[in-house]
Amino acid sequence: MDLLYQNFIDHYSNSQQLTDHTKVEICNHLSILHLNKKYVLIKENQRHYFAYFVIKGAVRSYFLKDGIEVNTWFALENDMVGSLQNFNDNPSKETIELVENSTLIAINLEQIKPLMFSNIQVANFINAIIEEYALFLEDKIYFSQMMNSMDKYLILLAKEPQLFQRIPLTYIASFLGITRETLSRLRAK
Repeated sequence: MDLLYQNFIDHYSNSQQLTDHTKVEICNHLSILHLNKKYVLIKENQRHYFAYFVIKGAVRSYFLKDGIEVNTWFALENDMVGSLQNFNDNPSKETIELVENSTLIAINLEQIKPLMFSNIQVANFINAIIEEYALFLEDKIYFSQMMNSMDKYLILLAKEPQLFQRIPLTYIASFLGITRETLSRLRAK
């Protein structure tokens, strides 16, 4: 088994011991992608049949509001990206785009979902992915709704300082709900 696949499986299997057969079943629905910056993984209002695990790179999510991009989250190495809407065969509510040249593991949702009904280990594995992603999204909702811009900036700086080196400040300002100029003033303080 490819080392990247093994690392991905280990990341989500936690203490659960997957049989070799189950690991092979999962790997049959994975592929490694090397994609360039600005590549759009998922488009707003479209169905998409893959979720992605970031091996190397940076990703952003945004939606359009009155023709303006509103950034909703960023993902880096060892993060899962995708749309739960797509998992349920609905169109995505956001666009997911690469911010850096990236290496990803693509998971074919259309093909792996039926395995969840025939292999409890696969079901538990996919549920672990969905649970981690749901917690990630819950944190982002709390972050965006319960804090002012300065608190958001300080928490982002403390918890994820690498974003300020890897994500354009325009995207970070949008994520914080402020202008680029306001972000510059916050950074100067």
